[in-house]
Amino acid sequence: MASSTQHIRSGRGHRTYRRQRDILANRYRRNGWPCPECGRPFDWAHPQSAQGFTADHPRALATGGKLIGQQLVAMCRGCNARKGATVMPVITPATLPEGDQTP
Repeated sequence: MASSTQHIRSGRGHRTYRRQRDILANRYRRNGWPCPECGRPFDWAHPQSAQGFTADHPRALATGGKLIGQQLVAMCRGCNARKGATVMPVITPATLPEGDQTP
């Protein structure tokens, strides 16, 4: 069993995770922001539905991510289920090679 899974089951760090999740949920609810993955609005009345709010770990716990210490990402339940244990890509701006003037 991975150490991050042990932390979930033993409850250590779970209070911090829930607090961060609730802060993120309140921010999204207050501003009316949609799911950043699919663009559909969250279903706040039915949190267990496919459009219910979840706070996702960018590096999945199943692949060695930590329960705490990661910046949580808002996702609807459907997008979170589709993502599964895959790692979210990091998008960085493209840079041109030294001396290349092409736009």
